[in-house]
Amino acid sequence: MTDHELRKVVAEAVAETLLKLGIDASDPIELQKDMQHLREWRESVATVKRQSLITAIGILTVGILGLIWAALRGTGA
Repeated sequence: MTDHELRKVVAEAVAETLLKLGIDASDPIELQKDMQHLREWRESVATVKRQSLITAIGILTVGILGLIWAALRGTGA
C-alpha cells in the first residue's frame, strides 16, 4: 500500500467516524465555529455554577448572622 493510498483510507475512516458522531467535517470553518460555540456555552455554564455557589454561601452566611443577631438581641432585652 502506497503512502497516498494509506492517507486516503485514513481520511475516509476519519470522515466516516466524524459523520457517525454527527459532525459534518466537509466545511472545517463551520465546524470550528460550532466547536467555539460549544466552548463558550461550557464556559458560561461554569460561570453560572460558580456564581450560584457564591450566592448560596452568601445567603447562608447572612442567615446565620441574622440568627446570631436575633439571639443576642432576644437575650439582652
